[in-house]
Amino acid sequence: MAVKFEDWQDVKVAFEVARLGTLTAAAEALNVHHSTVLRRINNLEKNLNTRLFHRHARGYKATETGAKLFSTAQVIDSSLEQLHNDIAAADSTLRGSLLLTTVSGFMDVLGDVCEQFQALHPQVQLEMILEQKRLRLDHGQAHIAVRAGPRPDEGDYIAQHLAQLNSGLYANRRYINKYGMPKSLSDLQQHNFISGVAGFNARVPYFEWVDQHIAAPQIKLRVSETSEATRAVIKGLGIGGLQHNVAAQYANLVPILSNELIWCTDIWLVTHHLVHRTAKVQAFSQLLKTYFQTNKAS
Repeated sequence: MAVKFEDWQDVKVAFEVARLGTLTAAAEALNVHHSTVLRRINNLEKNLNTRLFHRHARGYKATETGAKLFSTAQVIDSSLEQLHNDIAAADSTLRGSLLLTTVSGFMDVLGDVCEQFQALHPQVQLEMILEQKRLRLDHGQAHIAVRAGPRPDEGDYIAQHLAQLNSGLYANRRYINKYGMPKSLSDLQQHNFISGVAGFNARVPYFEWVDQHIAAPQIKLRVSETSEATRAVIKGLGIGGLQHNVAAQYANLVPILSNELIWCTDIWLVTHHLVHRTAKVQAFSQLLKTYFQTNKAS
């Protein structure tokens, strides 16, 4: 059977363990949890069907097979460092393209930052990649990611906490005028709802709540994008979840049971260490952090 590397990040993590000698030292160097390092080593050994380390009381020592692998990893690591230097030298000016990736529902949040950036740096072309799946920053698929949920733990990524955004249920005033305002959780059983499609809901807390607490016949529309769910609520098709700072942009939306139902989501600014300090990435990142610091109440 041919050897297959399922995730090159596993090799990077294992290389750091071989270089530093312990899981703890590697975890500190990579800024990830001790358990993440152990999991990645186990994954790599399982995928390669071989032992890469001798475990002993003082730490981890590479086996003969491991030493061969990590020798090649050393060459790759040195090449990446040289690439880092080349990128930094070539990208010291604010021009060219800047690729951002996030989920579709965040365009309403990031719009102001994009407008500021374009005004300050007109020679940079912003490209916004709206994907539910996470693009690989280490493969150059994007320069900056704005992610929601738990802290990203990829070893070569730099994750900075931007904010905690709050969400709740909303409906258009036309919908409320037609069906009435729910006064209690039990009243919700008489209303129409908007949720996400299967396989997507677990990543969006208010979609997940609707699926767990609202009967399936009441869910009149399911969508695969949070932005389209927002449009459906604005159009009056039913009750649905929105971030508070997004809902505030639409005068015809009213909160539903705002004291009883609230969801909090952590937002992260994620970059790859090879491009983290380049001029374009730093310029956009600073605007993004300033925006969220200024709008902490959202």
